This record gives sequence, C-alpha cells and structure tokens, in this order.
Amino acid sequence: MKLPSLLLLCLALSAGAQSDFHALASTEYLLEGGQLEKLTVVTGNLQFNIRPPRDWSRCVDDAARRITFTSPSGQGAVTIQFTSNSPGTLPENDLLRTHLQQAHPGAGVYNTAVCPTSSRPGVFFDLAGVPAPHVVQKIRHAFVPGPSGVVEFVLSASNEEFDKDRLALMAMLGAFRVDPIKTRQP
Repeated sequence: MKLPSLLLLCLALSAGAQSDFHALASTEYLLEGGQLEKLTVVTGNLQFNIRPPRDWSRCVDDAARRITFTSPSGQGAVTIQFTSNSPGTLPENDLLRTHLQQAHPGAGVYNTAVCPTSSRPGVFFDLAGVPAPHVVQKIRHAFVPGPSGVVEFVLSASNEEFDKDRLALMAMLGAFRVDPIKTRQP
C-alpha cells in the first residue's frame, strides 16, 4: 500500500519540477528584405530575444537555464545564464567582482565598462588567465539586469580568437531584448 503512494508522490514532485524555461529558434523577416535567425527564450511571463552569431553552434540546457554558443573554430564560446538573482537591478560592482573571482579562479580583471543592450544597460568585465603553460584565456563576463533576474553572458576564448569573438558577443548584447509575453484578450 505504501509503494503506490510513494510512486504518486514521486510523479507529483517530478511534474512540479518541470522547467518554465524554453528556448525556441525562429526567423525574423526584415522590412528591408532578408532575414535573421533568432532564439526566443520564454520563462515566466517574459520572452528574451537573442540573435545568435552566424555559423555558431548552440546547446540549450533547459534545466540549468543556460544556452551555450560555440564558435566555428571551437576556440571560443558564449554561455548565457538566466538567473533569479537581483530581479530588476544589478548588484554593486564589489559583489559582481566577488562573483567573478568565484566563477573564474586565477583570472584577473583588466577592464570594465557599461554594455549597451536593446533592453537595459548592463556592465561587463574583461578578464585574463593562464589555465596552462603557454595558454592565455580571455573572458568577457557581462551582467544584464532583467525583470526576473540578472542574465549573464560569458565569452571564453583563446587569446588569438578573443578579439573576433567579442565582436560576436557585443552584437548579441546589442540585439538582446526583453518583452512581456502578450496575452490574447477575449
């Protein structure tokens, strides 16, 4: 008698654990002609629009609320992490720097700036580290405030590929947009 109850409890818990995070690929047709690929992330009552870099592959992890884009060479990647931290605003820079030290041990910050988006301005930090002898890794870690939490964009690339890949990241950030989901009125 206890086994069916336990089974029902497990099923109920797994049904409740369903992710409200979904990434949908689509095409946006431009008034001037032509088209752009876009990725729309739907979570809660919001949709986040991302323009992926051309020819980059992508991997979506709904459960972790994360999307990873990998450059064609494989020497660079952009990870976008959707968090529920600090809804509506960015934490102070000191807290962001602490987060950076935890996320990228051994890397040092050498630049910081405001980063524009089509939503709200964020902030990015450039870091460099030497994960192995004769290997320099550069990182651009951007934090963008959203209504439901901070969205983190992290570019990790080899020293040789960083300048090219940061252009792709900044284009993604420039086109990044957050909109409420429109509901149909009866």
